Amino acid sequence: MNEEQRFGRRVAHLLSESASRIDPATLDRLQQARRDAVRLRRRSRLDLIPHRLDWGMLTGALRPALTAMLVVAVFAAGDYFNKQHTLAQRSEVETALLADDLPIDAYLDQGFRAWLQNESRS
Repeated sequence: MNEEQRFGRRVAHLLSESASRIDPATLDRLQQARRDAVRLRRRSRLDLIPHRLDWGMLTGALRPALTAMLVVAVFAAGDYFNKQHTLAQRSEVETALLADDLPIDAYLDQGFRAWLQNESRS
């Protein structure tokens, strides 16, 4: 046991001895003061626990995450609609190719492509 522990035990012993000589009125006041201090300490700890959800604090803390989620959602929606538009255009072209009287190989022929360009100029 070190010197600090011996000193603490000695102080505790002296306080215990003198507590037995305190008059009842003073002892009651000390007990009441201790109960009040413990109650105030408990109340201050309970004040740290939110009793209800503080939306201002919550939105302030989550604002960057909500903004990022909104940006991702906008980009995802834009990508989805762009893909749908591209698929619709491709399906129109494929439908036109399949419904046309010309065979598909005619569109791949370089001479036919040159003829189409000459005809569109005139």
